[in-house]
Amino acid sequence: MSTDNRDRLRLEHDAGRWYLDGPGADGLGLVEEYLGYLADRNYSPKTVRAYGFDLVMFGRWLLGEGLGGQDVTTPVLLRYLAACRAARLPGRPGPNVVNMAGRWLDGYTAATVNRRLVAVSGYSRSARCATRRW
Repeated sequence: MSTDNRDRLRLEHDAGRWYLDGPGADGLGLVEEYLGYLADRNYSPKTVRAYGFDLVMFGRWLLGEGLGGQDVTTPVLLRYLAACRAARLPGRPGPNVVNMAGRWLDGYTAATVNRRLVAVSGYSRSARCATRRW
């Protein structure tokens, strides 16, 4: 198991709120605000949790790329999308997803990639509004 910063960023829950913890979490502070916004808008607690885990994966990817939350731009989001599509799941004995052409794949399902993009795009939209950057 790797011990770099990407693997130590994690989602925590305390006193009814979700937050990022671990090295690199301070550069992704708007994630907590976004998850709080979702909770305030009466999103299901399970949806808030799922979005939180999706944003942890995005945060780990950002850290692995040497980027922070302030560096998120459209080209960065497109690179993340490509990384999600190309990701292979370690520890799986073989392909577990069938694509539309009927071929077996060993990666994330389209639904997983789409949910991650929804979480990241919502976060990016709120970050953009908070910083008025792009």
